[in-house]
Amino acid sequence: MKINNFSKIFTNIFSSRITGFIRDVLFANYLGANLLSDAFLFAFKLPNLFRRILAEGVMNSVFIPMYVKIDNESQSKANDFIWCIFLIFLALTSLLSIFVFFYSDLIISLLAPGFLENTDQFNMAYKLTPIIFPFLIFVTLSAVISSVLNVRGKFFLPSFLSVILNIFMIGTLFIFKSDSHFPLAWSILIAGIIQLLLLLINSNILISLSKFSLKSFIWFTSILITFLKRFLYSIFGSGVVQLNIFVSMLFASLVGEGAISHIYYADRIIDLPFALIAVAMTFTLLPYLSKNILDEKKNVKAFNQTIIFCLIFALPSSFALFFISEEIVTVLFGRGEYQYNDIIITSNILIIYAFSLPGYMISRICNQVFYSYERVDLPVKASIPALILNFILCFVLFRSLGVYGLAIAGALSVWLNVILQVIYIKLKFHSFYLEIELLNFLKILKILTASIAMILVILFFRYYLEINIYIDLCIKIFSGVLIYFLILKTLRLEELHLIYKPASFN
Repeated sequence: MKINNFSKIFTNIFSSRITGFIRDVLFANYLGANLLSDAFLFAFKLPNLFRRILAEGVMNSVFIPMYVKIDNESQSKANDFIWCIFLIFLALTSLLSIFVFFYSDLIISLLAPGFLENTDQFNMAYKLTPIIFPFLIFVTLSAVISSVLNVRGKFFLPSFLSVILNIFMIGTLFIFKSDSHFPLAWSILIAGIIQLLLLLINSNILISLSKFSLKSFIWFTSILITFLKRFLYSIFGSGVVQLNIFVSMLFASLVGEGAISHIYYADRIIDLPFALIAVAMTFTLLPYLSKNILDEKKNVKAFNQTIIFCLIFALPSSFALFFISEEIVTVLFGRGEYQYNDIIITSNILIIYAFSLPGYMISRICNQVFYSYERVDLPVKASIPALILNFILCFVLFRSLGVYGLAIAGALSVWLNVILQVIYIKLKFHSFYLEIELLNFLKILKILTASIAMILVILFFRYYLEINIYIDLCIKIFSGVLIYFLILKTLRLEELHLIYKPASFN
């Protein structure tokens, strides 16, 4: 698999993150961090919880390996399999949306009990949730088609979809400004419909619909039973992982006004390096591992290169966030309704999250090993203790440390999950484990050396540069990045060439 697949995804994800940041800048400026913004973010996160469970968890761990196997036997059968899964998810997400429509009050009471203390906040969440939640239908069905396109080597459109959502939300914020809560909810739903329509039009899958019939379901009975069994297991596994998000949000609602928003903004910043590198690489890594499942040598090399490639970005990002988090938050969000106290809280959360960034990336890559071998049970077993630890630490720390306690709990649970995943790789895929290099000390030392040099440059400009915060931050980042990559090039880090020229894992 060629790394130029990564460059295509990188471009679109970068566009997605840029438009996403513009969206969040406007959101912070017009809506701030308060009771009503917390209510909107709750309603927005609810369908995204299920999206991650269905659209990301199941697609990666169950659908892709089974689709690849069927497609190798017969393309027509593979097309029928796509429509079977499409209809199953259409029914499931529609039922979930109906349930949420009628029981929004119960869901809010269970997942955000702090909202019960403020009538306006509860009513806002209660009205917004039924509008936004059907977005799940369209984003999940889009994920089915996107997975097929990714396997076929077509990465552009699937990775461009989130840009469409961001553009709709940006336009809405520009038009309605501080009264954007309900228009934003409708814009999210409309964007989801357009995303699915674009995929269906451009995937050529609609052509096979005319050949699809009830006989297809009957023919696939045994395969669908296998799919549903793995699907249920994967839902449990992905659900356990994603429940960490709602554990934090549940306790954040109890912390008080703005807590959910502060966590959201910190998440958005920490998600940039994670999304650009880890998500892009693992989207391309999983199909590669699935297709070369019998060639362990190739898979080991791909795994090792991916780990180092991700650390090239994760380690300096962690260092930089530790030293300039307040400046970053100020430049991105520090205006309008977003007050100075909001900046301080968000930047401190960001510092805590910085320690978990390498763990997030390593965990995502380890997951691909389990998925490619169709061992979806192992990530589940690794994630349950992490969830329990997160819940216990949130419960213990949220009263004394507030939102910072929730951030600490999340960071520690990430690293516990990584440790457990590595243990399972060692126990279940011992020959693979013996060949991989999770800690290539020489290469990591090169990355750390370059990272330290980068920080020294940033600190130098902090003391001797006073133009304005926007220009100062740009100069610090540009100079730091330049020095970082120059030193890596001087130290001849092998994986560095993957950034700027096509290569292949094998």
